[in-house]
Amino acid sequence: MKFEHIVQINDLQHPSATILTRNQVWQGLVYRAESPMEFVEHIDEAAVLHRHEQGIHRRIVMGKLEVIDHIYYEHETSVHYDTQPSEMHLGGQLWMKIEEPQEAALFVRFSYETPHPVGADPELDKYLSYLKSAWQEADIDTIKLIRQLAQEGKLG
Repeated sequence: MKFEHIVQINDLQHPSATILTRNQVWQGLVYRAESPMEFVEHIDEAAVLHRHEQGIHRRIVMGKLEVIDHIYYEHETSVHYDTQPSEMHLGGQLWMKIEEPQEAALFVRFSYETPHPVGADPELDKYLSYLKSAWQEADIDTIKLIRQLAQEGKLG
């Protein structure tokens, strides 16, 4: 299954709104990768297992589910999650790409890819529809939290 959507960061039509810089958005996306418990309530444990030049490997525990992510950073451009498959999780990919069609008009494109087959089973399709909605809400909440962190001066 593939799913993507875009969240607007700066609305240049409303000059009274706080404008975030590309670097603040970037730092917020990296913060989400490295401190996921700040963004997702139902995480019981989160740990960075390894740091390398391109990013991190991390482990997340939610109840009985353990998830291992390899996360790659492209400075001020994108964060790519490669979630490893396991007995309890099919794995998948998430790309969060900062887009700037004109100066200061920032957006984040969230692109998901999972091995779930689409159209094979009506019940699975209902679940996938729910999953897409949940992802979209979580991504909107991510941007709200990044905005809050920036306003508090925590993102440069």
